[in-house]
Amino acid sequence: MAGINFLFDKNQGFTWGNKTATIRWNHLFGDRLFSNFTTFFSDYDYSLAFGENSRDRFEWKSRIRTVNFKPEFTYFINASNELIFGGDIIYYTFNPANAIGVSDGESVDISLDKKYGLESAIFIGNDTKFNDMFSAEYGLRVSNFQYMGPGTIFEWETVTPGKQKQYVSETKFEDFESMASYTNFEPRLAIKVQTGEKTSFKASYNRMTQYVHLISNTTASNPLDVWTPSTNNIKPQLGDQYAIGLFKNFGPNNDYEFSVEAYYRDTQNQIEYIDGANLLINQYLEADLLSGIGKAQGLEFYLKKNTGKLNGWISYTLGSSELKVDGINNTEWYPARYDQRHNLKVVGYYELSQRWTLSANFTYLSGTPTTFPTDRYTQQNYLIPYNAFESRGNVRIPSFHRLDISATLNGRKYKRNGELRKNTDYWVFGFYNVYARRNPFSIYFSQGTDRPALDMPIDSYATQVSIVGTIIPAVSYNFNF
Repeated sequence: MAGINFLFDKNQGFTWGNKTATIRWNHLFGDRLFSNFTTFFSDYDYSLAFGENSRDRFEWKSRIRTVNFKPEFTYFINASNELIFGGDIIYYTFNPANAIGVSDGESVDISLDKKYGLESAIFIGNDTKFNDMFSAEYGLRVSNFQYMGPGTIFEWETVTPGKQKQYVSETKFEDFESMASYTNFEPRLAIKVQTGEKTSFKASYNRMTQYVHLISNTTASNPLDVWTPSTNNIKPQLGDQYAIGLFKNFGPNNDYEFSVEAYYRDTQNQIEYIDGANLLINQYLEADLLSGIGKAQGLEFYLKKNTGKLNGWISYTLGSSELKVDGINNTEWYPARYDQRHNLKVVGYYELSQRWTLSANFTYLSGTPTTFPTDRYTQQNYLIPYNAFESRGNVRIPSFHRLDISATLNGRKYKRNGELRKNTDYWVFGFYNVYARRNPFSIYFSQGTDRPALDMPIDSYATQVSIVGTIIPAVSYNFNF
């Protein structure tokens, strides 16, 4: 169970948390057949509240509950051939908005109906080693998603691309009736060629299907993002990913690991939204949503040192992620929300003694694309911003970078009498965000509070919000018994 409260005062702020439970049973049916049965429960909830008192307030809560059962079997055909097969079934309950607004003591319930979904799949795969040089993993997964009642589905018609759709009709369904159904085949293939003891090449292809969608119009992930299932209007997102890479070890004891890998992914049915879409509490949300295609490509480098007092790793990715949606950005490609041109991570460890270890972790990420207004007009002394070119992703917020350091003190391994201790423990002393970088969480615009003179321009300001903008010390004690 985990929960986080981010409160501005006792009445205002947002919270989120997750409660989980897992039951797993393993069984060996014989020398060759092994089974693993897993049941998993998750209850993720998130909420928002604001208002100065009980007579004027707003409270919004949302949650996603899932119950998952997954039987998986492994059959060892021989020492070089392993077969994996099984299934998966997940039942979803979405509560998109349990919302109440109170104004001058009068309460109004603006909650939305729950949504239900059932995802099921069967899969089979084979891991084969043909010889010392060549091996392959290949398989097929067939998945199905049912958008289920009780509920109401709406039919919408696109009149102008990129604009809100028009209402056509609606149909009500009873409990457990199928309101929409999708079936997809998801093949995969991975090939490994071992050209020597320390060098190998790998290539892979995967098709992935996503039936649950994240809908957000912010530049940074936050607990108020909306999750919704696939419906008659929201098709599952499909992705085909291709990758090829070189992997090599160096040194007499494999002291260093190095890899370079290129990837390309094209996607279908990418979720987008119209300008001015209302995403938070909207019964007709699907009228504001659009669908498009996407592509992502990149080059990943990785270097790791495994031995010696000083060890660690460096990873760097040069990549791009773009979308193309009819009616958005003049139907031209534009950077997706998760587009990151540069992604650098440097991690180091230094063994000061048998008990003391020092570590440092540096992260650098290119700024996230966002959309800023390009022009404005004035109406009764109020600034009205707008995007004159209907562009998307026209600005990047400042880059993210942060340095964390820590020192670990391991407990003594032996008792005073020389016997080995059964229990182990250690202390960690750390500093988060060492140089107090104010990394941007979001940027918003506002106009000045002073009333301007007649025919004088109105001042406007851009404000950057940082969740953590200072150094944070931390101490933790850990033990195993």
